Amino acid sequence: MSDASGTSGARAGAEVPRRTGVPTGLAVAAVLVPVVLMLLRTLAETVLDESSGLGAALVFAGEPLVAMLAGFVFALGVTMVGSARTGGSGRSGHSARSGEETRASLTDSLKSIAAILLIIGGGGAFKQVLQDSGIGDAIASAAEGAHINVILLGWLIALLLSLTTGSATVGIVSATGIVAPLIGDGGGLEASLLVVAIGAGSLGLNYVNHAGFWLVKESFGMDLTQATKTQTAVQTLVSVLGLAMALLLSVFA
Repeated sequence: MSDASGTSGARAGAEVPRRTGVPTGLAVAAVLVPVVLMLLRTLAETVLDESSGLGAALVFAGEPLVAMLAGFVFALGVTMVGSARTGGSGRSGHSARSGEETRASLTDSLKSIAAILLIIGGGGAFKQVLQDSGIGDAIASAAEGAHINVILLGWLIALLLSLTTGSATVGIVSATGIVAPLIGDGGGLEASLLVVAIGAGSLGLNYVNHAGFWLVKESFGMDLTQATKTQTAVQTLVSVLGLAMALLLSVFA
């Protein structure tokens, strides 16, 4: 009787082996792998000759899809690397994750981002519908005859195009093409402030047709009202302040 109770007490007092998380260094490295590959691609295109085999390899590896895939494979390998187990004796050993544990980890990660990916995909499809409808061309045509300050014009066009198409990139590129001829060959401070104004305009009124709006909303578990009061309001405030600073500095241009 005493032996049994002693054995059970020893078992109860023993520390249960516990798997620790992935080392911080490896986790950071997994995030940096795509970034490094894309930076190497940029360097290869800038420095190396087009006929270089190394340059071709780096350009291929730096393609966004390839770089992201490499980062995923690296992260997957990290999750399968042995992680420390600490026993009652205080010693730590290493044991590899089983295939079932790795599969469970991947499944759990997908559960948290699946809805976000679907919503972002839907937002991207809506953006393409708006672009194909020609609304950007209509705004561009209307803006060509406007007689207002070029900085304000650039900001307004970028804002409207970003709002209607759901893409800040479309707003920036289209607005730049429209207003760039208006500053002629002068360049200088006015051109720089115009760039700032266009960039600021593309940030404003970030709403439901922007993929970034849904990314922020779903990532922080906000409802539509909360996301509007935070993401949309903050982005619009940044946009307006950017325009105000550009107009203020244009006084000295």
